[in-house]
Amino acid sequence: MVQWHQVNEKAEQTQLRVLVQTFYKSASSLRQLWELSDKPLHSEKEGIQYTFTKLGWPIIKLDNHIDCEKTWQLLSSRANSIAYADIVIEKVTRSGQYNSCHYQITDGKWLELFYENETIRVNGFLTG
Repeated sequence: MVQWHQVNEKAEQTQLRVLVQTFYKSASSLRQLWELSDKPLHSEKEGIQYTFTKLGWPIIKLDNHIDCEKTWQLLSSRANSIAYADIVIEKVTRSGQYNSCHYQITDGKWLELFYENETIRVNGFLTG
């Protein structure tokens, strides 16, 4: 039982690292497309409308805040997407303009998405 718990814990940590990488790769791909498409003001992918920060990072806003649910859909690679257990939207802004999104993946494992200096940031973190 102890070994199963250790293996499961490592699998969940690996899943979180892969998810952080997936978010960042998706955002980077959309930013590259923005550059190659002569920096449009907005775009659409698989029915999801989004705009860009001043530096070309994709962002979906609803009432001047990040739309955390749509952002998950856009960046989580829906082909192999995992579900999140909960979303916590932090209204404290790091960039002076946008809120942050915290996605609970499993008990104690979270993915944080925020914008700092018009650049997307994605972190995985563990809580007790």
